[in-house]
Formats: sequence, structure tokens, C-alpha cells
Amino acid sequence: MNRTVATALPVWLAVVAALAVVAALVPLAGWWSLLPAIAAGAVLLTFVIQVSLQSKDGLVSRMLVTVSGVVVLLLIASAATAIVQAALGSAS
Repeated sequence: MNRTVATALPVWLAVVAALAVVAALVPLAGWWSLLPAIAAGAVLLTFVIQVSLQSKDGLVSRMLVTVSGVVVLLLIASAATAIVQAALGSAS
């Protein structure tokens, strides 16, 4: 596993875990307001991981890969949230 993926993977797993916690514990109406908070936490975690590394070569590309993955994960979560809300809205 190269360094880019090795530094991005913990952030991506943290985002997936946060999304699972939100889906399990927060009512459906509150999901939308928590997605930006998860994104902000992921960006801060990205900074912490990248700055803690000894080598600064490739910093921008590693951060770009990590944040792009976070955006994709949150896009999928947003689409799933919209689908669930539409399904529950049409069911009632």
C-alpha cells in the first residue's frame, strides 16, 4: 500500500464510522445537518495526519486524494439520505 492510500484510509474509515453512528442514533430529519460537521471533522483529521508525517513531499497530493475520497463518501451518504427521505415521504 503506498503512502497516499495509507494516510487516506484512516480518514475514510472515520467518515464511514461517523456516518454509521449518525444513521443509527440520529433521527432522519437530523442527518442533513450533521453531514457538514462530518466533512469538517474529516478535513481536520486529514490535516492532523498529514502534518504529523515526517516527510512533507507530496503533501498536497495526499491531501487532495484524502479530501476527494471524503467528498465521494459524503456524496453517496447524501444520495442515500435523499432516497430514504423520499421513500419514507411517499410511504406516508
